[in-house]
Formats: sequence, C-alpha cells, structure tokens
Amino acid sequence: FERHMGRNVLFPFAFHCTGMPIQAAANKLKTEIEQFGCPPEFPEDDPEERKRMEAELEAQAKAKAANAAPEKKAKGGKTKLVAKSGTGIVRQWNILAKMVPVEEIPQFVDPIHWLMYFPPIGVTHMKNFGAGVDWRRSFITTNINPYYDAFIRWQFNVLRSKGKVLFGKRNNVFSLVDGQVCADHDRSEGEGVGPQEYVLIKLKVLDPDH
Repeated sequence: FERHMGRNVLFPFAFHCTGMPIQAAANKLKTEIEQFGCPPEFPEDDPEERKRMEAELEAQAKAKAANAAPEKKAKGGKTKLVAKSGTGIVRQWNILAKMVPVEEIPQFVDPIHWLMYFPPIGVTHMKNFGAGVDWRRSFITTNINPYYDAFIRWQFNVLRSKGKVLFGKRNNVFSLVDGQVCADHDRSEGEGVGPQEYVLIKLKVLDPDH
C-alpha cells in the first residue's frame, strides 16, 4: 500500500526452509557417500557404464509413458531429474560440487548445515542485485529459529482452541525413508501421484451342491 502511494518502501525478506526437500537432499548425499566413498566414485564415471545406465533410464521412461493414463500422456513421462539433466543420472554430490568447495561437501549430510550455509549467500546476492530489502526483518523458517517456531506453535494452538484445526486421518503418500507424509513437491519423482481409492466387492462362494 505504501509503495503504491509513491513512498520508497523496503521489502521484508525471509528464507523458506520448511518441508522435506533439504532433508531429502541431505539424506541422498549421505547415501551416496556410504555407497560410493568420500569423495565418491560413481559407476557412471566410466563412459561405457554411463551409456548403459542412460539407455536403461530412457527405456524405463518410455515404458512409464506408454503405461500412463491417456490424459497424462500429454505431460510426458520424464521425472524432474530427467527434465533438468536430460539423462536422469544426477548425484547430489555433483550438484553441490558446482556450488561449494569439494572439501566442504561432506558437511551437507547434516540438513542444518544447509540452513547455515546458503542463506548468507542469498543475502549477499540480493544486496549485489540492489534489492530494496529491510534485512532487520529477515529470518529463517523451521524450528532452528525459536521466534518463528514459537509463532507457528502459537498460531496452531489458537486455531486448535477455536476448533479450526483438528486431528484426524486421511489417505496420504507416505515416505518410508523419512517416516512422514511426503507432499507433492517434496518428491524427486511422482508429482501428481495421490492415494487411489478402490471398491472391493466380497462375494460368497457357495458349495457346488447348492
């Protein structure tokens, strides 16, 4: 409103870190280090093996697209990784290697390290960009920020006391790895996939003598 009135107004700015993507990336990096060493030696580093893996992934994508429902075929059968990389062979280690010093990558198995490392870089980039931000009001979400966490807890407690939010059960996609519900945009693949309902009809089989 004040900006529309012609005043020079600074914007608030925060870093949205809640959800599972950061945790999933940290878990993926941890698995890569456990399986392939540190620094990891990936099988696709061998050109012949990479060619074989890419062909296998391409065949899987085509089979998935062929089996998709007609209304979903127009969207294609590519996962996020295939859409971004063209092959689907994307390692978390290699992604981080493009952004941070290689010797620091092992520290990113801890999801909290992501919250400490990247927001200050984001602030620097925004300042270099010349963004008009009131950095005194900047904050990070998640319970690593006790003030934000207290606000969210208060908000839900008030809503619950007024009967606006309730505990209950509903069908959801569940992550066996993380032990919690996995929202649509938190998945590396399977966006748009939801719980499916089935109707079971139980028939009594009579003895042939009847």
